[in-house]
Amino acid sequence: MDVTEAILKRRTIRRMKPDPVEKEKIEKVLEAGRRAPSWGNTQPWRFIVVQDKAKIEALAGAAGGQPQVADAPVVIVCCGVPDSFSRKMHREALKQLMDLGVMDWSDEVLDNVILGSEQFAPYHLGEQVMKIKAGEQIMIAAAYMTLEAVNQGLSTCWVGAIAPNEAHKVMNLPEDLFVHDFILLGYADEDPNPRPRKDFDKIMFWEEHQ
Repeated sequence: MDVTEAILKRRTIRRMKPDPVEKEKIEKVLEAGRRAPSWGNTQPWRFIVVQDKAKIEALAGAAGGQPQVADAPVVIVCCGVPDSFSRKMHREALKQLMDLGVMDWSDEVLDNVILGSEQFAPYHLGEQVMKIKAGEQIMIAAAYMTLEAVNQGLSTCWVGAIAPNEAHKVMNLPEDLFVHDFILLGYADEDPNPRPRKDFDKIMFWEEHQ
């Protein structure tokens, strides 16, 4: 299946079969997320696969009791690491790119220009901005995973309506992680029609907004 076909075929599926999902397929979905682009190679994501029914039900409680969460055979809890954008960790990630020849910078440029700039180094703007930037990268990875799920014959439902602090407690996570969203994964038990999309000429412009 090519990427365009996966994009057109993908649907949000809220009703999934109770059938277990093969580990190999779950790992391929996760690998797609691992391969997603991230700002400065920071990769500020952590993905926790949950299949234990009791824990899934607890996660459903952290999602306001949404039945599709409780009924999903697999819940991927997508977490972020704001410290990935700390000066130390961001520098380590960028140095990897420099060592590979991806970025042709000197250490002086890295330290004084890149990491010295609010535009390129979010740590200057504080913890809240670092958390927002981590969330942005997680969503890119989530999109990659939903498409690979289609390629594996699976379906997904992205769940953003959650109480992050409650989910954090359910998962017993360390303080340096935050819960961003859930991805429900399984075999579809429904075949919904494509969702309506705004007309192309309403959202796409050339050179300037009209």
